[in-house]
Amino acid sequence: MWKRIAAAALGLALLPVWKTGADAQDDALIDADKLDQWMAEYVQENALDRDYQRFSVGFCYTGTGETWYYDADQWMYSASLYKVPVAMLVAEKEAAGELSQESAVLGMPLQYWESTALTYSNNDSGHALVDYLGGTYLGKCSDMTIRYTQLADSYFVEDFYQSSYYTARYMTQVMETLWRGGEEQFPHIIEYLLPAQPDAYLNLSLKDRFSLAQKYGAYEEPNGNKNNHIAAIVYTPTPVIITVMTRNVGDYQDRMAEVGAYLADYALELDAKAEALAAAQAAAQATQPPESQLPEQTAVAPQAQPEETPMPEPVPDVPEQDVSEEREIQRWLLPAGLIGVLLLGAMTLMALGGRRRRAARRRAQVRAYARTRQKQTGEEQPQQRRGEYNPRH
Repeated sequence: MWKRIAAAALGLALLPVWKTGADAQDDALIDADKLDQWMAEYVQENALDRDYQRFSVGFCYTGTGETWYYDADQWMYSASLYKVPVAMLVAEKEAAGELSQESAVLGMPLQYWESTALTYSNNDSGHALVDYLGGTYLGKCSDMTIRYTQLADSYFVEDFYQSSYYTARYMTQVMETLWRGGEEQFPHIIEYLLPAQPDAYLNLSLKDRFSLAQKYGAYEEPNGNKNNHIAAIVYTPTPVIITVMTRNVGDYQDRMAEVGAYLADYALELDAKAEALAAAQAAAQATQPPESQLPEQTAVAPQAQPEETPMPEPVPDVPEQDVSEEREIQRWLLPAGLIGVLLLGAMTLMALGGRRRRAARRRAQVRAYARTRQKQTGEEQPQQRRGEYNPRH
């Protein structure tokens, strides 16, 4: 009993400590304060915070799933960004076997619609995919794509459903879903994004360093607002997602390329930080007492049983609680048995003593009666000498 309690206490002591709050933040790779400070200085230096301007950034380090956002909940017209989640909806049908690249969709092979919509951002192809899915020209199937994010329904505004307005947070999560699903869940989508805009947007600063699967969007609204966006998977050693959405920002491609270059370099810092953390954890584990190791058991081939020999019935597993109760009963059974034996012996001795006392009283009564009888009759009783045989009749 006490051994089991001690073993349980030792096991609890060796369990890893669950970290919450500040402790959990200490384990995060992304230094949000560092990125916030850099972004604030960059925005001020390039005058990106003027009236009617918007500059939103989303960043995801896929190695841990950690994210960082700057002003990422500003709703802006998506322009051609919508073609990515719409193409993902169609690609899922291909993954399920409902379609193939050669399948006729609205009179053309699916391959044509997807490649021209994603690689060259052809608007007619994008609209054809929306029509095939049963969406509307303005809504762009937005309601169908919420499941590509972890955002609650309450996050989305009416402009999202009716006019295809996106945020950097939404688009970053869509691109992360695309990367994680890959070819198995979304066949050909990344394939068609890799050659897009080879000399523009993030490729201005990164094309000689990393591969990119990027989708741009550009649209000037009737009210004069100029929307220019980019969302990309950047294939650093550990890929990252970078989204930059802008409104009324001059030299927007240069700004996007500079932000993309900084975040790609930061991804390399995160890789180094992750390696150092993994090495520290491995060293800490190496200093801990090794767990008890059971000797390897050599598998023994079961011997064939004669056909006439019946197989024994399987012994049912005994629940651990029942085993504990049985051991507890066995522990107390021996002392209880000894006490019972002692009580039974005492009672036996008391009974034998009582019988002897009653027999002695009867003998005394017989002798007293004999003496009384002798006095009354005057007869002399014969005396039995020691060792003399006096049979009874």
